[in-house]
Amino acid sequence: MTERISNGNLRLKTRQLIGYGQFIVPLAIIGLPIAIYIPPFYAGTLGLDLATVGFILMIARLSDVVTDPLIGLLSDKTHTRIGRRRPWILAGIPLLVLSSFMLFNPANDVGNLYLLFWISAIYLAFTLIAIPYVAWGTEVSSSYQERSRIAGTREIFMQVGLLTAIAIPLVYSVVNGASENTASSRGAMSWLGWSTVFLVPLCTVWLFSSLGEPPRPAVTSMPFGRGFRIVLKNGPFRVLLIASMFGALSSSVGMGVGILFFEHALGLGAYAPLLIFVTFVCAILGAPFWVFLGGRVSKHRALAGAAGTSILAFAFVPFIVLWVKPTVPEFVLPAMLIIVVVQGAASSAGSILGLSILADISDIDTLKSGEPRAAFLVSFLGMVRKIFEAVGIGLALPVLAWAGFDPRQTTHGEGALNALIVVYCFVPLILSFFSMVAIWNYPVSRDRQARLSAGLARRIARRTTE
Repeated sequence: MTERISNGNLRLKTRQLIGYGQFIVPLAIIGLPIAIYIPPFYAGTLGLDLATVGFILMIARLSDVVTDPLIGLLSDKTHTRIGRRRPWILAGIPLLVLSSFMLFNPANDVGNLYLLFWISAIYLAFTLIAIPYVAWGTEVSSSYQERSRIAGTREIFMQVGLLTAIAIPLVYSVVNGASENTASSRGAMSWLGWSTVFLVPLCTVWLFSSLGEPPRPAVTSMPFGRGFRIVLKNGPFRVLLIASMFGALSSSVGMGVGILFFEHALGLGAYAPLLIFVTFVCAILGAPFWVFLGGRVSKHRALAGAAGTSILAFAFVPFIVLWVKPTVPEFVLPAMLIIVVVQGAASSAGSILGLSILADISDIDTLKSGEPRAAFLVSFLGMVRKIFEAVGIGLALPVLAWAGFDPRQTTHGEGALNALIVVYCFVPLILSFFSMVAIWNYPVSRDRQARLSAGLARRIARRTTE
């Protein structure tokens, strides 16, 4: 299955890395529209109330509080001939295909319950698939650097999927003579739904035929209550958790109102797909650098550096909307392009190094609990992130509605536009700063992780021979 590197840890071959990483492409294609297109699509194109849409997205996201840890625990304890992770991925595939199609191909007259049902269904499908999939990647190797390489490959393919999600509405506009030129049009959303129908089964076959699952070590399971307490007492995990809370709040607010900000505050609605496209291209280009830097310095310091770089770039956005646009509006687009280039190059560090750090933390958890629980850690972290993502979007949209902002209008009062600027610009800046400070204080260095990994390998070897 693998070849060896100098420290005895497992290193995936290139074809295995590609086979594993490409599976994220269709998930990203459908995941991006959920984050940034669904609010303007259902509130703008379909005419649902903006505050209600935000509340529905928050409620649906909070359903993962129950399903995430449950699927994580069950996946860790699953024993089948095809592995621990594959059965759960297979269970989620049909639900993902159906719910994606229904969510992005609604009838002419849909209501709030329709959105609630299908957005909840697609979140459940993502839970069934993504938690076992990410856990699978953390278990393949115990090497400090190889884990970043695996996460980096997955991140590159994710950015490819995100680029595809941006490109599909653009292609739709060209094919239809720009009769519908917004990313949240009915036709563009329909194309995104159909892309999932075709790509998900193909990518699943590729994944399963490319990479085997490592065998589950011969260890003893423990009661849920005790295992949960061990997780909460895991200091490095708590640091990552706090950083992820602030990061999730920041990203959900920014992504949830990003399209609205580009269109109504900057007057760049027609260029919004271009800005997002450039962001993801730069994320792909930056991914190898963060894998390299995480190995040369440390993962958490490299991650904090990426966050600081992104914060510095984003800090110029209020200046652009408040001073550049009123005085030299022709410079707005070039200035935003410079900002998204920097932010895009830094953005891939979070997914790569954050999940690589989580893989290292799973070694600490296994030493303390006596049980390999990668999926539970992935699900626990994901659950907390989703709670804060739900809170972010659930508060941001109602605040805008309360301030009088209406995405269906082309002109807005000063209070409504100021609210949009504050929500998009200043709130994410503050939250990102706290996330950066938290991850800077992560306590596990590369050398300490190597000692932990060696100790875990000795313990597993002893139990295997007993």
